[in-house]
Order: sequence, then C-alpha cells, then structure tokens
Amino acid sequence: MDHTVLPADFVLNNAFRKIFLTKSYDITNECILFFSCSVSDAIYTRKPKFSTKLQFTEIGLCKLFVKNTVDELATVHECMITCISS
Repeated sequence: MDHTVLPADFVLNNAFRKIFLTKSYDITNECILFFSCSVSDAIYTRKPKFSTKLQFTEIGLCKLFVKNTVDELATVHECMITCISS
C-alpha cells in the first residue's frame, strides 16, 4: 500500500497513530476510512456552504473574490451533478 499522506490528512493521521499506539500508516489510513473522518472529505463537503456565504458578504475584501467564488461554485455543482448522474 502507498504510504503517501495528503497534507490535509497529516495531522489526523498522526492523531490516529497516537490513539491506536501504532506507527503503521496503513492501519491509520484504514481507521480514517472506517470512521469517515478524512479532512479532505470534510473540506470538500463544507466548501460550497462557505463559498455561498462568501458570495453574499458585505465585507469589502471578500467582495474581491466573489467572481472566483461564483466560478468555483459552478464547477462544484457541475461535478456533483456529473457524479450523481453516473
């Protein structure tokens, strides 16, 4: 099995290694999958909600990023529709 750990999951992986008193990345990766607590998955599911809030904010600095946010939301929704249709 590949021992590569995504940067977003590095902290979670280390926490699981301490909880289960193991040095094996394979065991901790299986635990992360079993308990469905991948950081990458959490970010992916929460990002559309955050982007929607950002789109309607009145904060000047955030308004600079509205176009990028709208484009990103469109991409996310398109991917979700494609995944559901498959």
